[in-house]
Amino acid sequence: MNISRPILDDASLTDMQEFELVDIISSQAIRFGFEYYSFVLRIPQSLTRPKIQGFDNYSESWRRYYASNECILTDPAIQMAMRSSKPVVWTEKLYQQNKILWQEMRRDGHSIGITQSCWGPQSIAGFLSFSRASGAISKAELKELEPELRQLSLSLFMRVYDLHHLDETYNMEDQIITLREREILRWTGDGKTAEDISIILNITPRTVHFHMNNVLNKLIVSNKVHAVMKAHLIGLL
Repeated sequence: MNISRPILDDASLTDMQEFELVDIISSQAIRFGFEYYSFVLRIPQSLTRPKIQGFDNYSESWRRYYASNECILTDPAIQMAMRSSKPVVWTEKLYQQNKILWQEMRRDGHSIGITQSCWGPQSIAGFLSFSRASGAISKAELKELEPELRQLSLSLFMRVYDLHHLDETYNMEDQIITLREREILRWTGDGKTAEDISIILNITPRTVHFHMNNVLNKLIVSNKVHAVMKAHLIGLL
């Protein structure tokens, strides 16, 4: 097995910090009866291109395939884990919508697996996964794994979040929007025009446009639709 890739490619960890995190997850993988592990952070800087960082002990060929095909954006296990607080067991039925990925997973020894999600500030999500080549996950095994996975995923998330000072990196102190700007964003998200909003808030359309332009500059976006979506993604609405 390969040694884990860097936790976050653009951040600096000491060897001891990285070794500690890898040791935690690799020892738990063995204890749970799995060969492979992965922990991924999904940072919603963009709707179509969220920032993805993580570490694993997958083969280099599988990493290249998964990354080059941007599989994390279409992986059914990840998609379901984003909508559930419960662990997601990988099954052929789950991957019916992405049969090619399922075939590649089986070929590389990841046909049996499970993913647990956890969430933090600014809508940053963590995904903890374990996999193996054989030995279906029984109901009894799942029952034992569920509380352990939930606790471990949260523990890893908090550790990585703190180690990389993500509160400082992804906080919105330079992008704080005012109460009035927030109101305008919310009404815009409801489909209201500048004229509509001016009547609702008893201000002029020119004032609405003024506040919206401030929001566009703060969020570094080009239009109001993007502004509403980004504000929602990073927890400003």
